[in-house]
Amino acid sequence: MEYLKSIPDILYKYRDWKDEYHKKMIVENELFLASRKRFNDPFDSSIPYRYNDADLTPDNIFFKLREIEKRISPHLSEAQIIDRCYEIQKTERFTTGEYWKDNYEDYLAAVDARFGILSLTTKRDNLLMWSHYSNSHKGYCIGFDKKILFELLEGTLKRIDYTKEMPFIPLFDDGGIGANTILFAKSSEWEYEDEYRITKHFAADTVHKFPNEAVKEIILGLKLTEDEKDEILNIARSKYSHAKFHEATMNLSEFKLDISPIL
Repeated sequence: MEYLKSIPDILYKYRDWKDEYHKKMIVENELFLASRKRFNDPFDSSIPYRYNDADLTPDNIFFKLREIEKRISPHLSEAQIIDRCYEIQKTERFTTGEYWKDNYEDYLAAVDARFGILSLTTKRDNLLMWSHYSNSHKGYCIGFDKKILFELLEGTLKRIDYTKEMPFIPLFDDGGIGANTILFAKSSEWEYEDEYRITKHFAADTVHKFPNEAVKEIILGLKLTEDEKDEILNIARSKYSHAKFHEATMNLSEFKLDISPIL
C-alpha cells in the first residue's frame, strides 16, 4: 500500500534472552500480539471517552445503545437489537453521565478481547529500551521487514501519535475514529521509543508464525555472556543466514551504544 512507503523498511523488537517466551521469537519464529492489559503504560489504549451533557440527546443515546448491543449481542438480529434498545432507553437511566462512565470499563474489556497489538520501533540503539525490554542489555534486538510483517498479519500498521494533551474522543462517535485514536495515541513522554505498532482485529493474545525471510537483522545485547552470544548466533545463523548480525558495544567517548557488525 502507498502509505507503507513513509514507514522505515526495518522495524525492531527488543527481547530478553533469559525469558523462555522471548526466546521463541528466534527459535520458533513466533510473534505474540498482546492485548492492551499487558502494557506497562496505564494510559496505553485506555484513553476514556468524553462528552458534554448537551450530547445526551435521545437520538445520540439510541445510536450509542445500538452500537453497544451489536458488540455484546452479535447473535441478535437487527430488528431484535432495535427493539431492545428502545426498551432500554425507556428506563431513562442513560440521560446522565453515570451509565457512560460505567460503559467505559465495558469498552476496555472489549478492546482487551478484540485487538492484538505488536509494538515495534525504528531504533536499535536506544539505551532505555535495551534496559527496559531486553533485561538490562542481556537480551537481543531483532529487525523485521515491515512489508512482510504487514502482509502476514493483515492488520493496521501505523506510527504512534505522541501528544502532551490527552486526545478528546467523543462518546457519540459515528465515524470510527475513537478506536483508532485510542490504540495509536500515547503521552509524549514515550516519544523516545519512536513506536510503530500493528493492530489486528480478533487477535488479542495470539501467536503468529513468521517466515525466515522476515528477519533482516539481529543485534546482540551488550551484557550477554559469550556463551549466550554463541547460542543465539548458532541458532540464528542456521535459520536466518541472509540476515545481518551485529552486537551492541559501549561508545568510549559518548553516552551511547555503537552497533558493530559481527564478522
